[in-house]
Amino acid sequence: MFLVGDIGGTNARFAIARTTDDQGIVISDFEKFNAQQFDNFDDTMNEFVDRIGVRPSLAVLAVAGPIHNGEVKLTNRPWQLNAHDLAQNCRIDEVCLMNDFTAMAFSVTRIGDDSYIDLKKGEPLDNSPVLVAGPGTGFGSCLLIPDDGKWQALACEGGHSLFVPRNELDRAVLDILSRHNDAVSVERVCGGGYLPELTAAIAEVHGVEIPELSPQEIIEKGEAGDAFCRDICQIRADAIINSLANMALVGGTRGGIVVAGGVARHLSNFLTDKETIARFDGVWPQGDFLQHIPIRLLVNPLAPLVGAAAHYLQYEK
Repeated sequence: MFLVGDIGGTNARFAIARTTDDQGIVISDFEKFNAQQFDNFDDTMNEFVDRIGVRPSLAVLAVAGPIHNGEVKLTNRPWQLNAHDLAQNCRIDEVCLMNDFTAMAFSVTRIGDDSYIDLKKGEPLDNSPVLVAGPGTGFGSCLLIPDDGKWQALACEGGHSLFVPRNELDRAVLDILSRHNDAVSVERVCGGGYLPELTAAIAEVHGVEIPELSPQEIIEKGEAGDAFCRDICQIRADAIINSLANMALVGGTRGGIVVAGGVARHLSNFLTDKETIARFDGVWPQGDFLQHIPIRLLVNPLAPLVGAAAHYLQYEK
């Protein structure tokens, strides 16, 4: 039994992981905290431990940022985590930190088909890399690389690659965002942390005042056909699909693609649109490299917690 956590720019999710006799992983005692309600991460994790009434001897935390020597500074939140300090401050014997999309990727090796929605059918090649990527507050990415019957995870920063416009709306939004950003990344267009900036850009394109709408209201209005909100949702969905194609070409991920992240789940009705999916193959229309790659949308919110436990059991235990 040990604590697992998924620490992002918006939410901190915790649970208890238990292993079964057949090496399965069971998740229980799940809790989600709004990160903005806490000044530092230590208080957040201590709050969870106090609620469950048990102080585990081990915590395995998947964190949205690059890990170096047991430390990580979150990409989209002013928190800096140190494994040694966390162990002391939270009275836990051992704290293990890993990249959140390393955990997300490893969940793919453990969860079943009922955790996915098919976006694009295809024919995955055996012994080929798998791409796991998508937007939450930011945009994470990881390659799963087959290695003699096991998997190696290579955490990437694909969300910081440049946004490439492919239509008139894309070009107009890029021009607006470029006024204050020399490099406009994919994350800046579809990441949840940048939604107000994107909304303001789309409002300028439409020649309207910036409305006060929640992320959920934007999606609901977009699905109902509101032109303004639909453009916001569509440009985000298109940016996701385009970036997946670019990463697939660079990473050679003919084993398949898994789209992950909370924003991707909320945009599922736009990502399942045939015209949106067609943009994937259209990145390289002359070749058939992309045409055979299947794409699935991960809809299991506990996946990164399962993945964190799975990665620890394979490499750290």
